[in-house]
Amino acid sequence: MTVFQNAKLVFPDKIRTACLAADNGVIVAISERFDTDGCEVVDCGGLYLSPGFIDLHVHGGGGRSAMSGNVDDILSMCEAHAYHGTTSVVPTTLAAPVEKILKAVKAISEAKRVCTKANILGVHLEGPYLSYEMRGAQSPENIITPADFAPEHFFDCSKDIVMMGAAPEIPGGLALGAEIAKRGITASVAHSNARFSLVEEALCYGYSDITHIFSACSTITRENLLRVGGVVEAGLALDAYTTQFIADLRHLPAELIRLIYKCKGADGAYAITDGLEFAASDMQEGRVYTQENGMDVVFDDGVMKLADYSSLAGSVATTGALLRNLYLSAQLPLYDAVKMLTETPARVANVHRRKGALRVGLDADIVLFDEQVNIKLVCVGGSIIRNEL
Repeated sequence: MTVFQNAKLVFPDKIRTACLAADNGVIVAISERFDTDGCEVVDCGGLYLSPGFIDLHVHGGGGRSAMSGNVDDILSMCEAHAYHGTTSVVPTTLAAPVEKILKAVKAISEAKRVCTKANILGVHLEGPYLSYEMRGAQSPENIITPADFAPEHFFDCSKDIVMMGAAPEIPGGLALGAEIAKRGITASVAHSNARFSLVEEALCYGYSDITHIFSACSTITRENLLRVGGVVEAGLALDAYTTQFIADLRHLPAELIRLIYKCKGADGAYAITDGLEFAASDMQEGRVYTQENGMDVVFDDGVMKLADYSSLAGSVATTGALLRNLYLSAQLPLYDAVKMLTETPARVANVHRRKGALRVGLDADIVLFDEQVNIKLVCVGGSIIRNEL
């Protein structure tokens, strides 16, 4: 048994100094003090101890892409992110030729079975059923409708799909949401140009989540001199939707993060990295890189942009950096900032009975960090994979 003592434990609604004991990969006790005879003791030195971070939307890391179709690449990207506190990962695909997506899905499923340095929760399909107008950095030639390629081929390829993003306004988009939800998969409104009214209607078809709100989605427009809301306004106003947001301070400034928090609270919004293969690695300012989907991107001012500078292309953030931004820049309460990286995404991915909180019986996925959110220790399933104490 391992005892983490002298720590400030971050619970969903408070922070309390206590000790935590883990055995066989599970949290077995939380108490003011323990008899540590015969135990491995980790003195946390008064640092913050939180649940491991959960990233439901990440395309790669450490120089490796989830789209490569190579199991070793998936394992490497997960290990790279785990070093920075991401103990649970949902590798995410991009719009690409369907054969390439299917190959990537199979590789992620295989990696899930053998990964030991992080928990692979499943697959997130971002597209290819997206709005061409709101494609962002998605490759335009690979954006299709359900009539072009039956979604059932993706569902039959793997039982590990936990989230799928689609634009409900495209032909067949509403019916697709119903099919996604029927299979127990979270249906997310993604890269959508829909009006508020259609996003609200989509709730009746199984959609329950908004993909990276404010990024590649519709907002207020004028029609016949009258203002009409879009995906952004629906995601903020409708309580039935959870909302992802990219908290790298490039896709969204701190003031918009505070707005999301004010509208949705820590139970209704959660942070994602949307990290590309270049995340959790050393980047060279001004250098042009080629993504796995063939799109050229340039690293500029701490974020990836399309090489023609027409759009942001995805972040290079880690979850540790996201927490630092939420806590220190957006100035959210620490326990709420942690919840938006742990308990809330765990609930969205339907793994909240195993992960996402410091509670007896849950998996011993643990992160230790200081007041500046410098990661000092990472524990996955009771095994310490990073220790800088």
